[in-house]
Amino acid sequence: MGLQVTDISDFGDRLQYLFRRIDGALSQRLDDDLRPYGITQGQLSALAQLHVARPGALSGAELSHRAGITPQSMSTAIAGLLSRGLVVREPAPGHGRRLDVRITDAGAELLLEVQRVTAERDAGMELGLEPREEEELRGMLRRVAGALGVYLPGR
Repeated sequence: MGLQVTDISDFGDRLQYLFRRIDGALSQRLDDDLRPYGITQGQLSALAQLHVARPGALSGAELSHRAGITPQSMSTAIAGLLSRGLVVREPAPGHGRRLDVRITDAGAELLLEVQRVTAERDAGMELGLEPREEEELRGMLRRVAGALGVYLPGR
């Protein structure tokens, strides 16, 4: 016998709803922080993943997976970064026609500036939690991400 839904008034307490609402609010803040730099969240994610892989390169498919966005969205993000000289495409050794993406020095410089600004915002973000609670929440969210198979860069 499956779960019986008899009262839908509790939707505001459902985890998916809470995550979605919080994600929306945080996403808007990040968009506001990125606007002066002319980059999108997808582009920021690509730059961050490429910086972690530096001096190596990653395929568009790997970038898409790591960023948690569709291959089409990542392709659009990469195109914008290419046009600004923030990344380059190069043949993948031993993989025929596949082109990998590598961050340029200009891309790394922009990423570090954006990371500085967003880290300051993150540090000053008022979540209504004590520092100990923030650490507990961070740990729980990492476990949830792991359980859902979400890629997170290592510590």
